[in-house]
Amino acid sequence: MINFKQSAFINAPVEKVFKIIADPGQIPRWRNDVPAISGISGETMKGSGFMEEVHFMGKKQLLMKVIEYVPDKRLVIEAQGGMSLLPTQSFTFQAEDGRTRIDLEVTMKVSGIFVLMQFMLPGQLKKTWAKYFDNLNRLVKTNQ
Repeated sequence: MINFKQSAFINAPVEKVFKIIADPGQIPRWRNDVPAISGISGETMKGSGFMEEVHFMGKKQLLMKVIEYVPDKRLVIEAQGGMSLLPTQSFTFQAEDGRTRIDLEVTMKVSGIFVLMQFMLPGQLKKTWAKYFDNLNRLVKTNQ
């Protein structure tokens, strides 16, 4: 099991940032290793799901499910299957001086070859999420 936490500030109001992160169709716009989303089961809410095409050591399809949804406050998305790394991504949103503070907590089930590499994955994943948050800042700036 891998766990890590990360925080970031996004230069936009909470409502705008939450709307982007909670919309599966927006994921390819800010996560460069996820070029496609399919099978969106409808409006994002607890129990809704979608498929993420992930390019990580080859192309994979991850089945994702929303397990907690509190508008503009909290969003938890859990991978149900599709590869040997199954993340649960917990986002908490807070307004601070016209910006949004995102506190991210990731818990990842690890199996297969990744068990041997799990000691080095948290550092790499934190760098990846820092890039995602940079991408979000650029995205909200272009959508103003």
